[in-house]
Amino acid sequence: MIPKYRVMVVDDNKDILRTLKIGLEDGGFSIEAYSEPFTVLSIFKAIYGNKGESPVHMPYDLLLIDVKMPELNGVELTKEIKKLATDANAIPPPICFITAFDEYYEILANLFPNNEHDSDICLIHKPILEIENLTTRLKHEIALHK
Repeated sequence: MIPKYRVMVVDDNKDILRTLKIGLEDGGFSIEAYSEPFTVLSIFKAIYGNKGESPVHMPYDLLLIDVKMPELNGVELTKEIKKLATDANAIPPPICFITAFDEYYEILANLFPNNEHDSDICLIHKPILEIENLTTRLKHEIALHK
């Protein structure tokens, strides 16, 4: 099967990262997995910093980012990616957050003030029990932003 969707997964838990990578690749995704948010930030600095390309070529259809990570959490990483995109006059890829903590929902709602409905925030709860449900949700989120 040729992967149709390109997704970057960011989670500091390497076991979860490995499980998501294998499961999503089996579901038809091309996955780049990272456990270090600062590495991800460097990648986006390179993507958005290449002023020679117009428009910016985005190699990802969606970002799947863990909220709770040390040093640079998922919310902070998302803010930085959005700032880089704005500075490059580009639109960042859609982002889905994964978290085991419901209290992050309000923080995420504030991060996306343009949403008219709270359901517009892509928040996926851990533990992820059914990879098929996750693949369906991610495909839906990608389709919404095409």
